[in-house]
Amino acid sequence: MLPSQSLLHAAVFALTVLQALASDTFIAAVYEHAVILPDATDEPVSPDDALALMNKNMDVLEGAVKEAAQQGARIIVTPEDGIYGWRFTRETIYPYLEDIPDPAVNWIPCTDPTRFAPAPVQERLSCMARSNSIYVVANIGDKKPCNSSDAGCPRDGRYQYNTNVVFDSEGKLVARYHKYNLFRRETQFNYPKEPEAVTFETPFGKFGIFTCFDILFREPAVVLVSELQVDTVLFPTAWMNVLPFLTAVEFHSAWAMGMGVNLLSANTHNINLAMTGSRLFTPEGPAAYHYDSGTEKGCLLLAELSARPRLSPTYP
Repeated sequence: MLPSQSLLHAAVFALTVLQALASDTFIAAVYEHAVILPDATDEPVSPDDALALMNKNMDVLEGAVKEAAQQGARIIVTPEDGIYGWRFTRETIYPYLEDIPDPAVNWIPCTDPTRFAPAPVQERLSCMARSNSIYVVANIGDKKPCNSSDAGCPRDGRYQYNTNVVFDSEGKLVARYHKYNLFRRETQFNYPKEPEAVTFETPFGKFGIFTCFDILFREPAVVLVSELQVDTVLFPTAWMNVLPFLTAVEFHSAWAMGMGVNLLSANTHNINLAMTGSRLFTPEGPAAYHYDSGTEKGCLLLAELSARPRLSPTYP
């Protein structure tokens, strides 16, 4: 056989394998988490105390990750503010933040935790994903130093971002998104200089990601769907079911149907603030949902979804 023929056969074989591995459907999970909140304080806590609180929340999330993986889920989404809560000023949130690198660095924190600055939260999330062979989506805080050469640098010499991270089934950091449309009370965070349209590919579809209030704006929400053609949107949120937000379940369901994508919506659970309402939405309607305004219990939801809903014969 000629070398060129060998290469051709190898390429055809590789394509066949990739097509076989590509799934038409996948099981997805979202977890509505009743967050363990920090004590209200005007002074920053120590890094050790901050990590202790975050570990309490990650203990709960890790249980949900394990259960989802055992039930066949390929990806799980956890809520906005799900690891440390929201009772913060710019100064008091600082001990909870980590420097999150660009995913282009090709980093698995679980196996290489000392490559960058200390990042125990990223390391633990990476290990959750790796040990359970599942994609894990979480919301944490990113910090980036700056100086006087940057005209927009805050007076304390750092940017602070509300950030989503995604770790793949090997524990590798594959996506980082800085929330662009901050709610008016998020004074602890900075606005990114430019909106980010973050996507990543998997064997079970193309994913995009944004956070809570972002869903009401063209950038990044509409851009991800109409221009970048994602199949599924990952949506950590802390959504209050009061005006002007509308009820989470109805609004998010309508958005998924109108946009023609899957929406994996993981809400924070806090009945005192009317935060509840998580669901796995599809272009054809809800696949599974949870709405509980009476108890302070978390909830894991799973559903089998189309990996590429635009290719479905029943696509709206």
